[in-house]
Amino acid sequence: MKILLCGAHGFIGRHLSRALEQAGHTLIHGVHHFSDNVAEQRRELLIDYSQDIRPEIWEKRLHALGKIDVVINAVGILTQSTQAPFSALHQAAPIALFQAAHNIGVKAIVQISALGPDDVKPASSNSDSYVISDYLRTKHAADHYLSQLNTPHLILRPSLIVGIDGASSQLFRRLASLPVIALPGAGQQALQPVHIDDLCLCACTWLTQLAANTALPHQIICAVGPVAMSYRAMLQHYRDAMQLAPALFVPIPISIMRISAKLAQYLPQKVFAPETLSMLEQGNVADSKPFTHFLQQAPRGVDAWFNQREAALLAAVAISDWSHLLFRLVLAFLWISTAVISLWIYPREDSLQLLAQVGLHGALANTALYLASCIDVVLGIATLCYPNRLLWLAQMVLILIYSIIIILCLPEFLAHPFAPILKNLPILAILFVLIAKDTGGQPSTLKASAK
Repeated sequence: MKILLCGAHGFIGRHLSRALEQAGHTLIHGVHHFSDNVAEQRRELLIDYSQDIRPEIWEKRLHALGKIDVVINAVGILTQSTQAPFSALHQAAPIALFQAAHNIGVKAIVQISALGPDDVKPASSNSDSYVISDYLRTKHAADHYLSQLNTPHLILRPSLIVGIDGASSQLFRRLASLPVIALPGAGQQALQPVHIDDLCLCACTWLTQLAANTALPHQIICAVGPVAMSYRAMLQHYRDAMQLAPALFVPIPISIMRISAKLAQYLPQKVFAPETLSMLEQGNVADSKPFTHFLQQAPRGVDAWFNQREAALLAAVAISDWSHLLFRLVLAFLWISTAVISLWIYPREDSLQLLAQVGLHGALANTALYLASCIDVVLGIATLCYPNRLLWLAQMVLILIYSIIIILCLPEFLAHPFAPILKNLPILAILFVLIAKDTGGQPSTLKASAK
């Protein structure tokens, strides 16, 4: 069948594309940005879910593609912005796509949605404490619209998805690799992670049934793993998969986690946010029997999440990711605190006396003191905001210059019991590691898929 797969560059989309092509289907990739591969661009359709929210836009687009048998929507974001709100990407654009696909008579529509607490919440429940997140509300609004159409459709509602190249899996591996692991509350939030390969198998199976006229035409499937587990247990499974020694788990009050999630929105990541923390608190579980019955096999358990032969690589990448951030934070603190101590804490007279031993006196010494402090502040800010190879090299050179000057002009510090010169060695080692880790702007994400 000829399939339009929207969101083909995303985590789910990439795996779905591979599985569908292996099953013999012909794919057109709906993407937000063209790929770098010119050959790949020939089967890519540029879409903008924040703007393409009218059925007529999609009808014209689908007609131009020729005969499309199936439309699959795998577009999703974890955090919204003014330019890309949930209401457009999860609700308005998919609804417009579904209506257009129905109008032109496609054979079927597949919607990759998300599992929420309302999937297992009793219909009679009127708990005031139950508030669905904007992420799930907009996802399920599109699901509801699709369920009203006569066009055969499959709505897949996965729990947390596990995959070696998934953003959430990468985050959880980083967290699990820490020697001290912070837990939201007691870490007892309920989850039922499902492997990406099982999700793809489900979609491919339904399309195979569709081609054989044996598929249920209107189906909602909760895609979950075989066993529900706590958030703490999930992190322990990730740690076990990386073959790491036991860690110390530390409960963090949920109020502090919520504040942290709000602050994390300003960091270069899209996984830890108020929306995702809210969904974690609400739980993410369902009965696995219907999913198992549909697959005609048990979904993958924790022992099959990752290839054990990749354990060392997974651990190395996870530790490398957070250690890089840790090194930057330590260096930034070092430079900025050095400036603060030099200008406002350490006695000015003592600083000027040290500079006099270097050969700087009077106004020149004062200028040098202020200039050095300003350089320290600039380096600290740059370490936080503009990390790059040239910055690390500049810091190494500056530290070496400072060290040589002190060795030549203040040799008594070589025998100082606090070893101020020798302590430059671990700083230089950190900078050396940062230079080695610099990828020139290229992402270091694992691209391999787990088997």
